Amino acid sequence: MFKTNRTVESMSYKQKVLLVAGIFLCMELGMMVSIEFSIALPSIITDIGGAQFYALVFTVNMAVSAIVTPFVGKLSDIYGRRQILIIGILIILVSEVITPMMVSNIYHLMIFRGIQGIGGATTAVVALIVISDIFDIDNRAKFLGFYGSLNALTAIIAPTVGGIFVQYFSWHWVFYSIAPVGIIGLIIVLKLMPNIPKAEHAKMDYLGATILSVAILALVGLTSFGSPTVTPVLLIVLGVSLISFILVQKKAADPLIPLRLFKHRIFTICIVASMASMFAATGLIYFLPLFLQNIHGFSPTETGVFMTERGITSFIFAAISGFVVAKLKDFKMVAIVAMLIFAGVIFSLTFFTVSAPTIVLTVIFLVWGSTSGVLISIFHTGIQMNLPTKDISVAMSVMQLAVSMGALLATSLLGMFVQTENLSQGFSYLLYTCLAVVVVTLIAFILIVPKSKKVIVPVAEIEKNISEG
Repeated sequence: MFKTNRTVESMSYKQKVLLVAGIFLCMELGMMVSIEFSIALPSIITDIGGAQFYALVFTVNMAVSAIVTPFVGKLSDIYGRRQILIIGILIILVSEVITPMMVSNIYHLMIFRGIQGIGGATTAVVALIVISDIFDIDNRAKFLGFYGSLNALTAIIAPTVGGIFVQYFSWHWVFYSIAPVGIIGLIIVLKLMPNIPKAEHAKMDYLGATILSVAILALVGLTSFGSPTVTPVLLIVLGVSLISFILVQKKAADPLIPLRLFKHRIFTICIVASMASMFAATGLIYFLPLFLQNIHGFSPTETGVFMTERGITSFIFAAISGFVVAKLKDFKMVAIVAMLIFAGVIFSLTFFTVSAPTIVLTVIFLVWGSTSGVLISIFHTGIQMNLPTKDISVAMSVMQLAVSMGALLATSLLGMFVQTENLSQGFSYLLYTCLAVVVVTLIAFILIVPKSKKVIVPVAEIEKNISEG
């Protein structure tokens, strides 16, 4: 299962495209269940109880994903992309199929969502690294655009499917429904995934990984369980952990996250922008269904239709953006336009926190879709087109960590607005928080990314300059 004689050089372009399609199907496992799960969770809570842990269910998944993410790129360097990718796919596929059989209370649900976070993070990180392993720079931009389209396609299918299963069958089918997709993707990966040479002298930075995990857990505790007694302790743990992590990374022979990467301005701002965009997007994706159903009175199926409308335009514009970036050799303008539209969407929702006509929500969701798929992939594209090839694996791990942390902070921090007695007011606070994060990030992005359109330096030139000192 884990070994093959196939190499990247022996693969035709068509085989590479088919492999990426198979990998994308496997990535869709986690994304599809997450979206269907957000729609199904109100019904799941009604069935098994635990309403007070509504936001924590999402937080557990994101926290585990964030902890695992930094390990994945390094593990794929040490043991090989093929091996780690297949393990990740199997974890998420098996855990999601058995979840409805084993879950009888909210604690079981959180455990299984945590396991799914391991598989989802592993699959996502390695998949993005593989794109850089098998394609040149121009084709990376195109296929990362398709990565955004994949998320959009999932957004088209998953909400409606999830709503139908919940309303007419059972929430259990939200998990069963992904099995065919995962099996097809796994078969393609097993058949076509080549053996990519392992990184020479790569070692796992266990000390750095442990300290970073402590910092993430402290942040989760701070945002989810903070109290006058516990908060000071968690703040101290978080501060000490972060300082210790930086010191350890400076001295490590093969650091988990090389601090030199942050000397690249584009890398740093893309990490921040990706985290901010995911924070706001997660707040809307995970909590909008609750507000639409409990405040506006829409059914799960109707909520799913709104999310599907968003997915349609997201699918179209995400694919187009990849070709635009590849043509212009510039990701900055595409990113700015996408963030502007996203900010406008959030602002427009602030006018409809009590009620809204269906046609208005339809327009808002369609416009939201035009930017959501783009924001998923555009910052990955910026990093892959500006960093040396040797740094791509760790850079993608850091990027996925940023994505996970953005989602984690959203589920924990924005989850407090769900606890308010006045849900309409809570919805309003949630929207203004997301809007502020996006606007501040947009301004920083405009100021930091170079004004010149030709911000992309050929990777070969970068590596040559580095080797020459």
